[in-house]
Amino acid sequence: MHSICKDDYFFTPKMKEALAGSEQLVLEVDLSDPAMVNQYQQHLMLPEGKTLRDFFPDEQAYTAFCKQLNDRYGIDATPFVRFKPFLLLSMLSMKQLDCAMPESYEMNLLTEAGNRKLPVLGLESSLSQLQLFDRMPEADIRRMLEESLQEDPQADSTGQEAMVRHYRNQDIEALYKLIVSTPEFRQHEKELISGRNVQWMNTLMHTLADKSNFIAVGAGHLGGPQGLIRLMRNAGLKVEPVL
Repeated sequence: MHSICKDDYFFTPKMKEALAGSEQLVLEVDLSDPAMVNQYQQHLMLPEGKTLRDFFPDEQAYTAFCKQLNDRYGIDATPFVRFKPFLLLSMLSMKQLDCAMPESYEMNLLTEAGNRKLPVLGLESSLSQLQLFDRMPEADIRRMLEESLQEDPQADSTGQEAMVRHYRNQDIEALYKLIVSTPEFRQHEKELISGRNVQWMNTLMHTLADKSNFIAVGAGHLGGPQGLIRLMRNAGLKVEPVL
């Protein structure tokens, strides 16, 4: 999970052993590359003349959304008016965590890679991640925003608590099914998960043949019919769990 509360964060001795024996860290995006960070920041802005208001059919719907955003999470929409909705969606996802300062596996791994002087490989660029949302219909983005506010944080069967429980239990199939049922992924599983997995495999097959890698991607990419584990096995690789 890209962000998780400290009490739910875990990094097992076997995982530490695997990282210590690796020659390279592989992440979805190399967040240690300043060029990637700059690219991300530059492309977060909406095109000139376009604002968050344009994703809503009328002023009434936009005003209602802004009020609910403030009432539910205490977030003022004003600072997000000129940014792509992806930024606001990311913040709403963080707000659903039941802690003030979540842990980040990516940042902790990057720190460890820096200490060990391990090279870092990104499977895609930050721009390609933003473009996934750029290609979505605006009605779908509006639906994601609205449904993110309508979700019941106490609904264990579909909420953050269930996701964390599946993650801690290392039940990747249950986690995958839960993720693809959420508003963000319900109608865009191929673009957001399986399609990216297929693209990543091209890079992974090359780097796996060349050196020992510690690969860390969102857990939702592991399960499912086109999850990375299934794709690796279909490619003839031997895949075993590290407990």
